[in-house]
Amino acid sequence: MHKVIVILILFFLISTPVKPEILIDSNYNSVLSEDFSKKFKYKKFKKNIRKYEYFLPAEPNWKAFRDSMEIINEQMVITIRPGTRQWDGDKKNGTERAEWGFYVVNGKKLIERDKFIKLSFDFKLPEDSSELFMHERRTMIFQLKIDGGKYPGFSPPFAFYINKGGAAKCTNYNNQRKSKKLQSHNHTRLPYGVNIYDGNWHKVEFIIRLGLDNGYCLVKIDEKKIIEKINYDNDLNPKEQLVARFGPYRDKSNITQQIIYDNIEVGYYD
Repeated sequence: MHKVIVILILFFLISTPVKPEILIDSNYNSVLSEDFSKKFKYKKFKKNIRKYEYFLPAEPNWKAFRDSMEIINEQMVITIRPGTRQWDGDKKNGTERAEWGFYVVNGKKLIERDKFIKLSFDFKLPEDSSELFMHERRTMIFQLKIDGGKYPGFSPPFAFYINKGGAAKCTNYNNQRKSKKLQSHNHTRLPYGVNIYDGNWHKVEFIIRLGLDNGYCLVKIDEKKIIEKINYDNDLNPKEQLVARFGPYRDKSNITQQIIYDNIEVGYYD
């Protein structure tokens, strides 16, 4: 009887996916750190991209990003104005954006797909700016998105928003690739007491692992948990790379918004 219990316990431990809390003592490998202290270089188009090289993922109007971004006091300031359309489909879709990014996942030269990945960044908004964000329908400032057009219009697996008090998202595709209606966005508001419109810096941290049935997503802000999803489907297309995209992406608006970024870091656990 005791042998049976021991065997069952061992089976449970082996078959249960390891959570990142257990991996804190594992080897952490930092692959990218950006504090904007050096000249910020990026490619206008995603052609012949080298390892973790910056580029503009929304083509082809690169001038929209150039005119929206400044490096001030070693911080990235992005100001999005009415009519900022970096992608040629923004006007048709009623969206506006100014984004830059880099590839994160690709087993050949980037992070392997089955790793636990940590991505963090600091951001702040102008003090007392709630009126510029609170009532907007959508203002996303970060997303980890599957690159590739096999599933156009599908929601990104991981994202962070600053409208309506702020929120994070860990999308569950529920093994559905034909109908978006059967997917769960898990759009979760920030914890009570976190005021992102106070003019102070706030730190956002994602710990994620891609998987069709063992995916993981934990999102924190200022060390407070926003959302955690375990053993779910977050890998929209396992054949495509994952790209980190920074910068505002919003529905058409008549308001000018400003976001300041600093201390971006990406790494993974062995």
